[in-house]
Amino acid sequence: MITRTNYLLVLIAIIIFQLQACGQNKQKQEKLVRESTIAFNAGHYTNALNGFDKLISLDSADSASWAFRARTLYFLKRDDEALFAFNKAIAINPKYYEGYSYRATFYSLNGQFELAIKDINMALIGKKDDTKLLETRAGYFLRSNKFDNAISDCNYLLQLDPKNAKTLYFRGIALKKTGNIEKALADFNNSIEINPNNAEIHNDRGFVFIAQEKYNLAIADFTKSIQLTETKDTAGKAYSYNNLGFCQYKNGNLEQALKDVNYSIKLLPTNPYAYRNRALIFLEMKKKAEACADIELSLQLGFTKNFGDEVIKLQIKNCK
Repeated sequence: MITRTNYLLVLIAIIIFQLQACGQNKQKQEKLVRESTIAFNAGHYTNALNGFDKLISLDSADSASWAFRARTLYFLKRDDEALFAFNKAIAINPKYYEGYSYRATFYSLNGQFELAIKDINMALIGKKDDTKLLETRAGYFLRSNKFDNAISDCNYLLQLDPKNAKTLYFRGIALKKTGNIEKALADFNNSIEINPNNAEIHNDRGFVFIAQEKYNLAIADFTKSIQLTETKDTAGKAYSYNNLGFCQYKNGNLEQALKDVNYSIKLLPTNPYAYRNRALIFLEMKKKAEACADIELSLQLGFTKNFGDEVIKLQIKNCK
């Protein structure tokens, strides 16, 4: 017969066992979190995914594990599964505001900026004055051509930190897109003064100088952009060489212009704008056949769809 005392002892033993089991599970989870996060940060995504899967098997309602599983799947180029996991994380905990910021990044990397903005807005509910989130949203506004919204976010951020080079750069882009060239130039100048080693800012300031027909200044900026662009970024270098060649063409330095644009095409042979620029150079050199061949290539590569009918007009005027 089980006495009251024996019953209490058995009950205590069960509770102790359960506590020990919970403690062991917690230790196991903490170890998995540690190992999986280290693997993720090191770029060992298959190992990281195995770890996050194990964490979900231990606790399927852990929204953070689902979110990190989603981020890992994205890097493994399994987008559909990644989106499912992001959605799962947020469905489990609709107030998991960090999850919205993760999903916003996913949407932005897939070019879905409207959805990215919606998720950043949700993330900002949990972190109302988070400057990183606001800066990210300003970038998304730029990419979705919402320039006034971008300027508004940047204005607020610059009230908090007038020396933020990235925010100055973002506002400069938005101001340039809305036709405020002088204000854009001021922002680019200030951004470069704070951070002189950003290739993109020099490239964008070069376009402002082109708009002002200050080609020598533009040449200096595109040259600086080329110097600062990483060797592996062949597309970035190609665009800068193309822009540099155009400025040399406008300055009348046709041989150097041709050399720069030829190198741009060598780096990136699918850029229709480079063939347009080389066609202009050839026309100036009185090499009509070469110019018309480049005009045809530019059209085949989609110039009209991406930039307008300028090359078609060149073809009608010079090649028909």
